[in-house]
Amino acid sequence: MLTREMILEELSRFCKEDAGNYVSPDRAITPSDAGQRMYDAPIIAIGSVDDPWWQHLKEPQAIGPHFKGPTEWLPTARTVVSYFAPFTEFVRRGNEADPLEVGHGWLYARVDGQAFLHRLNHHMEDFFRQHGVEAISPYASADFQHVFAAGTNPALDPALSFTSNWSERHVAYVCGLGTFGLSKGLITKKGVAGRFGSFVVSADLPTDERPYTGLYDYCSMCGRCAKNCPAHAITLEEGKKHPPCSAYVKSMGVKYSPFFGCGKCQVNTPCERGIANPKFR
Repeated sequence: MLTREMILEELSRFCKEDAGNYVSPDRAITPSDAGQRMYDAPIIAIGSVDDPWWQHLKEPQAIGPHFKGPTEWLPTARTVVSYFAPFTEFVRRGNEADPLEVGHGWLYARVDGQAFLHRLNHHMEDFFRQHGVEAISPYASADFQHVFAAGTNPALDPALSFTSNWSERHVAYVCGLGTFGLSKGLITKKGVAGRFGSFVVSADLPTDERPYTGLYDYCSMCGRCAKNCPAHAITLEEGKKHPPCSAYVKSMGVKYSPFFGCGKCQVNTPCERGIANPKFR
């Protein structure tokens, strides 16, 4: 029988052993970067498909009716496994060093690291199936739809912008991994600096109880992410605005081609490596 421990063990093994999680020599900006790992072992949380929050995510003030719930991805779904893969110290330290220059590790993790997570997601789909469990990773699926600028994806309402039909951060919130911060990143017990993924599965796995009730419980609202933001896209009054953030990251793609990234709101903050709000530590 498949267990939580088996899932964690396989996620950790793949992150440790797969070459995609290491900077390849032909992609290294400097030779010393070659061989550096991008992600540490993930943590997970498991949610039930019967959780009413899946329906809440279809409300306009959350994601919207274009959000597809777990059983819309997999009719036999019983649980959702959400993971957070923290960035390694190599990735974090490089991006902590300068308020404007993006660290090499962060650039690799944003581009090659995302490609690795797709490999991980497909590998875990196979892993679940090998244990007699139907599984799909929506983000890695051909049916995943997202849009940045309004009207640029004909599969979605032309009025929509900066949204998708499966949000890893919202899914992680529902499953119990963490809560949102002022920067709209999701803060976990391992911090905010990392990436999320998830699997909709047919197994009746033991689920987690959310250790929070509010959307922003883990955030101390200290404003450090706003202070760090070179695009001035975050304020204490309004939180994060996507358009200036997106425009700035796009400009970083010109500067650092073939890489891109920023992530200054996720480093040099109280929530970089853990929960910021002392009430929930």
